[in-house]
Amino acid sequence: MNINHTRERGYNSLPIPFGWFGVAMSDEIAAGAIRTMNYFGTEFVMWRGEDGVLNAVDPFCPHLGAHLGVESTVNGNDLRCAFHHWSFSGQGAVTNIPYTDTIAPRLKRQCLPTWPVKEQDGVAFVWYHPNKAEPKWDVAAMPTCPEDGEWVLHSTYEWIINIHVQEITENGQDHAHFNAVHGVTGPAEGDFKIDGWVRSNKVVAEMVTPRGPMTGIIDVTATGPGQSITEFKDVTHVVHNQQQTPIDAEHTHLRWQMYHAPGLSEGRIRVTDARIRDLVKQVNQDIPIWNAKIFQTEPLLVKGDGPILAYRRQYQKFYEFEG
Repeated sequence: MNINHTRERGYNSLPIPFGWFGVAMSDEIAAGAIRTMNYFGTEFVMWRGEDGVLNAVDPFCPHLGAHLGVESTVNGNDLRCAFHHWSFSGQGAVTNIPYTDTIAPRLKRQCLPTWPVKEQDGVAFVWYHPNKAEPKWDVAAMPTCPEDGEWVLHSTYEWIINIHVQEITENGQDHAHFNAVHGVTGPAEGDFKIDGWVRSNKVVAEMVTPRGPMTGIIDVTATGPGQSITEFKDVTHVVHNQQQTPIDAEHTHLRWQMYHAPGLSEGRIRVTDARIRDLVKQVNQDIPIWNAKIFQTEPLLVKGDGPILAYRRQYQKFYEFEG
């Protein structure tokens, strides 16, 4: 007997938050390339011009409705629609109509809605807001490398997870799960702060290592709902650059880029490899739970659960779509 159980998990009741979200690695979109992106329960089209600038627009040509991600081409820096060969700039203005010399002034202004785009640390971000409001903060950058040279990209990872984007970063405030799920025995409490659109959490803990006792530091900075940057300073020094991007209310695209300091010895490289493997193991332990859990609007919290309610109070700001 085939029984199809459909379970309502509560995520459709949550809006999709506004903010900057990673939608691709920069090197995934070469000059002349066009990509249709499916995020935020909608879609948009991105392309990179000959000048190297990445652009994003709503997907349908305002002329007669052709999808700009289907059979279109990049002509110089502009996107040319396949249907009638109208060309559009990255600012959404008509730049050329091949069968007429007359382009109305209103077409030379923005007539195709655009999406703000920023590229930072090898990641392409777009600003999502359901009412097309302007960005309220900037994309965050990775911390300055304290060593001579630049951070070294160690590895990248990505997952599609069947959960609302809010739950991904709420997980970091759920202190009790670190021991239950990941076997972390040290204290998870830290210096939890909220400053406008930014949330930070710094944990200092004594650790037992093959080199003896040492103080480990985990320093998290989350800017908006889509960006989290974490520094791990213990037996090695790792920067964890994370983007969590809603596909829709029930699915999230999670990306990681893992960096380490330059000039590491062979021994430090082995330690760094092991540290990163452990972090990846931890998220893979979380994913089966995320894929099946429901959203508890009024969770039964006790002492030791962590600042979950403070986190949710700040997160409500990303659902305030007016203004």
